This record gives sequence, C-alpha cells and structure tokens, in this order.
Amino acid sequence: MELRDLRGLTASAGVSSVVAYDITGALPGTHLGIPSPSVTVVVDLRDGLDLSGPGLSGVTRFRVCLGGLHSTPYVIHHDGTQVGVQIGLSPAGVRRLFGLPVAELSDRAIDLDEVNPTLAGELAGRIADAVPGDRAEAAASTLMGWVDDPGTASGRWAPQPDAAAAWDHIVATGGRCTVAELTERSGWSARYLTTRFVTEYGIGPKHAARLVRFDRAMGALRAGVTIDAAAADAGYADQAHLTREFSEFASMSPARYLAREEFAPA
Repeated sequence: MELRDLRGLTASAGVSSVVAYDITGALPGTHLGIPSPSVTVVVDLRDGLDLSGPGLSGVTRFRVCLGGLHSTPYVIHHDGTQVGVQIGLSPAGVRRLFGLPVAELSDRAIDLDEVNPTLAGELAGRIADAVPGDRAEAAASTLMGWVDDPGTASGRWAPQPDAAAAWDHIVATGGRCTVAELTERSGWSARYLTTRFVTEYGIGPKHAARLVRFDRAMGALRAGVTIDAAAADAGYADQAHLTREFSEFASMSPARYLAREEFAPA
C-alpha cells in the first residue's frame, strides 16, 4: 500500500503527519522545534537526536524521541547531516498508542523506550530496514498495526469526553473560538470544563486555541504566504499580533524565524 493510500487511515488513528528526511552536506548548526498542537516522534537513523529545551537539563541524545506539547521551542543540534523520520500525533493518537493523556508529556521530551520499548524497537527497526523512499510508509504502517491491535492501549483507553469535544472544536475552528463558546457547547461551568481539559492536555483551552491558531499561521508561512496574509488567514488582528505570538512561542520574530529556518526541515 502506498503512503498516499494510508493517509486517511492514519489521520483517523491520530497520526497527523509522517515525514522522512535525508539531509547531507549542510553546515553544522541548529534548528528549532516550534510549538504545535501535535506530539512529535522522531526516529533518528544516525547517532541519535541531540535536543535541548523544555524539561531537559542540557543537550540530550535520543534514539526514538517522544516530545509532548510545549510552549517554547526545542533546539535540534546537528553536524550537517540529518536522517530519519518525523511523526506527528494528535492527542487522541497518543491515547490510542500509549494509553496516556497528553498532559503526562507536557513540556517533556523522553525516549519512547520509557513508554513502550517494544514499539520503539519495532518502529526504529522497520524504518532502518526500509529503503529511503519507503521509510515514511514503514513508519505509518507500523503505527497503524499498533493502533489496530486489540491488545494495545487503543482498545483500553479513551480521552475524557468533555475535554475531547472541546479540543476537537478548537481544532475544527482553527483556534478561533472562546472559552465561553466551549463552555456553552459543553453544558458545564467554565471551571469544570477547564479542570477536565487541563487534566487531559496539560494546558487550558484558551492556550490550546492560541497554539492551534499559531500552528495554522506557521503552516501558511512555511508555504510561502506573506506575514500579513498569514496573520489575516489565522485570525490575528494584524501582523503585530502574530509577531507577539511568535515572540512567545518561537522566541523571535516571524521574519527572523523564516531567515533562520530557510534550509531546515519543518
């Protein structure tokens, strides 16, 4: 089965993206892991992924890295060569694969061995055994096998329903919704809903909406849209509003980020 045929299945299972990368001949340096509403799994096919940032005491090396939701950037340190596969998981996908709420991974990067050593070994092995053009498909099919296995966490765990409904609405609206709107839809008080939401996701619904909206703007900028147009499309008041969000989430301006990351993988 080709990767394009897997996309609908992986999306329904909570796998939002699977990207294989093979970069050689670049100058040694760093690039940024920008906050997003996805949990990230990176399978490194060289000596390991060197990472610094939230929850880490310094540069830490990972074989298969599982990075939770975070509000400030991670820094990826490299020697000019980067080979591996990057996987994006929705919070529902984390539940289905690992049987735990995203809140347990907030501002943390850990080795997947800590959560599921069998999956970590299988995922790394199948990707390493695949020819370069088939690595993304090998990753996707491995994860689908785990999601579909009735003996895995997918058959035993589900998110808190009120929190999940609020998350889904935030994503569906591109983050352009208010806590009052979410509260009205849920039928619960703002305090009740926020408590359930934080327990599940590790962040409040207002912060989640900001993160989803920022991610939409980031996608537009990476696609070549101007900063003004990206801000308008994502629902920011103006370019200055988006720039302020960049200062918090990326620790720099949009223009500086685009110049810095021009030749880096997304």
